[in-house]
Amino acid sequence: MVEEPDRMRQNIEATRASLTRDVDRLAEKTSPRQAARRRWTAVREKVMGSTESTANRVEEKAQDAADAVRSAPRAVATQTQGNPLAAGIIAFGVGMLAATLMPVTEAERRAGQQLKEHSGDLTEKVKDVAGDLKEDLSGSARHAVDEVRSTAQDAVQTTRNA
Repeated sequence: MVEEPDRMRQNIEATRASLTRDVDRLAEKTSPRQAARRRWTAVREKVMGSTESTANRVEEKAQDAADAVRSAPRAVATQTQGNPLAAGIIAFGVGMLAATLMPVTEAERRAGQQLKEHSGDLTEKVKDVAGDLKEDLSGSARHAVDEVRSTAQDAVQTTRNA
């Protein structure tokens, strides 16, 4: 019998402790400061996690690019072996790339300026030639259409008479 009240007190204490923990958890969850802190932590983890994964991806891509650059001479030699035209095109492309990396010289700047100044004359000449070409082609096209039409009519007449 003595055990019964002691056991009841222990149950009451355990229940009280459990209720206290539950109330503390509820207070923590509903606290605006704690809610803001949880959101901030979640956002920070999301950003930092994506930053780390992006950094890893960038590092991998940089490594892949470096490997490709290292293996490029061998690949070019293998692919162009026995094909001088391909070798020439690749050399031309490399030369164009190198030219874009060099600064413009004063002579090139002057030549560009002169070309720009005289481009109006050149544009007019090109327009005139294009107009003449258009007239010649449209006449030729009309003549070709007339011939096709005539041939088709002759074929229809031949079919009807047969």
